[in-house]
Amino acid sequence: MTVQIDRLSMTAKLIMFFVLKTKGNITKTQLVKFLYLADLYSVKWLGKQITDLKWIRYHYGPYEEEIERILILMNGQQIEIQNANDKNYIIIKMGSAAPSIDSLELPVMMQMLLDNIRYQWMGKPTQELLDFVYQTSPMLEAIEQENTPEQRHPINLFREQEKLQRELVL
Repeated sequence: MTVQIDRLSMTAKLIMFFVLKTKGNITKTQLVKFLYLADLYSVKWLGKQITDLKWIRYHYGPYEEEIERILILMNGQQIEIQNANDKNYIIIKMGSAAPSIDSLELPVMMQMLLDNIRYQWMGKPTQELLDFVYQTSPMLEAIEQENTPEQRHPINLFREQEKLQRELVL
């Protein structure tokens, strides 16, 4: 079943954006964290998420099961999911039906936000990205309210906007 790009959710479009912009050189871990940062920065600066994902803290980091569903739906078409041969991670590459960036029809300002995330974190050690994500206000709050990493705790992205507002008042 081929999925038309105009029928893709905003989450799927962001996945495609990051896969295309990295030329398929992105791990699943990076991709999930990039999506989290896209929503986080959008809430921080614009007061609303880009996606409709309902982020939770699960196994140490931000997560949303919908991402898995979308990746499976897109696999073999817009993207290719590959296990790294000798590594313990998954790589997301461009698939045979990968669209162009222009066909995603993302607003220019959104593309700039997404590009900033990519510029800031591509090529850096994954642990550095993880450390940054885990120190965001929403993640710190979720960490405080949990007992074990296996528990699922909602992440309130608006904590980052509240933090910005407090900082701007000072």
